[in-house]
Amino acid sequence: MDPLSELLSSVRARAASWALLDARAPWGVALRGKPSTFCVHHVVSGAAWVSTENDDHALALTTGDVAVVPHGRAHSLGDRKGTPVVALEALPGVRASGDDRAWHLTLGGAGSETRVTSALVELEDPFSVPIVSSLPPVFRLAGAGQTSLVEHLRLVTREIESRPFGADLVLARVADVLFVHVMRAYVETLGDGPSHSCRSLELVGALRDPGVATAMGLMSRRPEHPWTVASLAEEVGLSRSAFAARFTSLVGEPPLAFLTRMRMQKAAMLLREGATLALTSQLTGYASEASFGHAFRQWSGMAPGAYRRQEHARQSHLRAEPDARSRAARAQDPPARRASRA
Repeated sequence: MDPLSELLSSVRARAASWALLDARAPWGVALRGKPSTFCVHHVVSGAAWVSTENDDHALALTTGDVAVVPHGRAHSLGDRKGTPVVALEALPGVRASGDDRAWHLTLGGAGSETRVTSALVELEDPFSVPIVSSLPPVFRLAGAGQTSLVEHLRLVTREIESRPFGADLVLARVADVLFVHVMRAYVETLGDGPSHSCRSLELVGALRDPGVATAMGLMSRRPEHPWTVASLAEEVGLSRSAFAARFTSLVGEPPLAFLTRMRMQKAAMLLREGATLALTSQLTGYASEASFGHAFRQWSGMAPGAYRRQEHARQSHLRAEPDARSRAARAQDPPARRASRA
C-alpha cells in the first residue's frame, strides 16, 4: 500500500449529502457547522465566494475551482462577501430528514449565473489522520491543475442533475473516493504557495519514507493499542534507535508524542459526539478515566467533561446561527421580490 493510502485507509464516509445549486446574483447559502464533516464545493460555472463563520477566512472562486472546508466549520457560499444568506435547510426542495440526500436547487435573484456542486461528507474519525487534522480551515484547489478531481465532481453533477437509475447508490459510494481525490490533490499542491502550514509540509515529507508512513498509519488507525517505540520499530523493520531518529526528523516530534496527539484528537472527536468518559478512555488506550483525564487536561488545558460541555454549547450556537441569519435575510428582502419568486 502506498504511503498516502496507508494514512487515509482508516477514514470512511458514514454519510453524505449532495447539492447542485443553480444560482443567480444576489444569492447566499449558509451551511451549519457539524463535527467530522468534510465539505467540498466545485464551481461548475460562474464565480462565488466561500466564507467561514465570522468571515475570518474567505476565498474568491471562479469556474473550475474547488473549495474545501475540512473540519466541520459553519460557512457560507454566495455571489459576494456580505450577501444575505439563507440556511441550506430552509431552501425549497431540501428535506431535513428522509432518504433523499441529493438536491438540485434554484435560488437567488436575476443577476449573473453560477452553478456549484457541493458535497457534505460525514467522516468516521477524521482527526485520527494527521494530515487531515493539519488541513487549514478552508482552502482552494485550482480546477486547471486538478483534472482527476474535477472529472470526479463532474460525475457527481451529472448524477444529481439527471438522477439516472442507480444514482442513489453511486452517490452513496462515491464519497470515499471524493475524499481521497481531495487529499491527493492537496498533497500534490503542497509547496506551491505560502498558504500551506509547516506541519503539512513535514507530514508530506514523512509520507515519502515507507517505514515512517507505516508507523504513522498504525498509530492513526489503532491509537488504543499499547504501542512502544520498540514495537513500532519492529513493525517497520528498523532498529529502535534508527526508527526513533528517522521518525522525529521527518515528522517533527517523537513517535510517542505523535501517538499521544492522535489519542487526544480522537478523544476530542468522541467527546464532541457525546461519548462517555469511560468509553473515550477505553478507545484511546488509557487504563482509567483518571489517567485519561490527566492526559487530556495537559493537552487541551481543560477537563474532558468541561470540554464536552463547551463543544455542545458551541454546536448548539452554530446550529441556531444560520436560521437566525435566514430570518434576517428574509426580513430585509423586499416584499415585491419575495412575491416575484413565489
